[in-house]
Amino acid sequence: MATREIRDLYGRHYRVGETDRQLLGRPRAVLLATACAAMAAVGLLQYGFAAALPVLDPTFPHTEPLAALAVWVACQAVSAPLAAVLYRRLRGSPAVPLLAAAVLSGTALLTIAYAHTLPALVLGYGVLGGLGAGLTYLTCIAVVTEWYPERTAARAGLVSGAFALGSAPVAVLAGTGFFTVAAIVVAAVLAGSAIVLRKPPRHWWPPAIDPQRWAVDRALNPSIPHNIPAVRRWSAATAARSAALPAICVVVVLTSTLALFDLAYLGGYGQAPAIAALAAAAGLGRASTGTLSDRLGRRRTLGVALALGGVAQFGLLTAVHARSTAGAVLFGALAGAGVGTGYSLLVALVRDFFGGDALIPIYGIAYAGKAIGGVAGVVLAAVLLGAAPSATLITAVAGLAGLCTAALTLTLHQPGRPRTLPTAS
Repeated sequence: MATREIRDLYGRHYRVGETDRQLLGRPRAVLLATACAAMAAVGLLQYGFAAALPVLDPTFPHTEPLAALAVWVACQAVSAPLAAVLYRRLRGSPAVPLLAAAVLSGTALLTIAYAHTLPALVLGYGVLGGLGAGLTYLTCIAVVTEWYPERTAARAGLVSGAFALGSAPVAVLAGTGFFTVAAIVVAAVLAGSAIVLRKPPRHWWPPAIDPQRWAVDRALNPSIPHNIPAVRRWSAATAARSAALPAICVVVVLTSTLALFDLAYLGGYGQAPAIAALAAAAGLGRASTGTLSDRLGRRRTLGVALALGGVAQFGLLTAVHARSTAGAVLFGALAGAGVGTGYSLLVALVRDFFGGDALIPIYGIAYAGKAIGGVAGVVLAAVLLGAAPSATLITAVAGLAGLCTAALTLTLHQPGRPRTLPTAS
């Protein structure tokens, strides 16, 4: 079949005629598995570090290492827009950011094992590790969404889920000796992914599916009618001037505040089993809600999940203060499954609102909101761990924050679409 470019009734472009095997020499599923492996490896820098807080160098004061986690979150999120620009400029292979991530992430894990001063931990783990994780996260999401344009939500959910799920089994093993081995393994996995991962041609579409029929046929595309395509093609600059992108960023800020607060708080209390449960549930939740949102709608799925995460706070923080490991594991899993959904649905939500042409740059801008929310969550956890206020206050603040975030999703509205017309649910 000759390569040609066609459009659907929404004006979206599709390049058809080339199979994944012709372009890669292998099925695109190999790239999906490789991206998941890279994300699972780099997820150790977030969840593994939180689980290891009690076994770090004992010379660190109780909450001091949380400063390094806050810096890591900020660097990981802020690097997303930069990584998006780099990805767009690369041709064929995203090897450069992934090879850089291999060096940066390996160095960060060695720092966790051997750093004895806070400045060294902040620089090696916080700054270098954050940059390495950010490069990996954005690059893997970008590669998979471009190779799976017909299943963006489901496949982005798998990749995002791997970031959390991959670290769950080792969260309970995290210790200084473990991180020495992990540094070698993670660097090798990221370097290997740099060799395997490739970018498809712009607007590539699998030839086995008719894109014009896919745009209107509910049997072929289960996302219809709950997720209506963008009204036009948006650039990153025009999206930033709309009311929708700032609203999405606010949701990301609040979601990441809650997510990193839970993680830092559990780490400060030495609740490694609860962190493992949180990471596992977050991974499974992210992996499943993408497909679920195709059938129920992005906003509805996101709102229900965040409401679950908000309600779970009441049980989680009460269980931690009651020193109930079983309760912390149970409610940690519920909190992870609910709150973690915000990250997995972000890609599909951005595509529905602004179209696919500038998906990666706009997604990078929205994801950068994690820098504000994540730092706020870690700082709040550090303050509460140091002050040891009543469990009632902590529970009320965290639970209400989650419920308010869920309510905020109801205000999200596609830019350029009059409110009298149908909108995505």
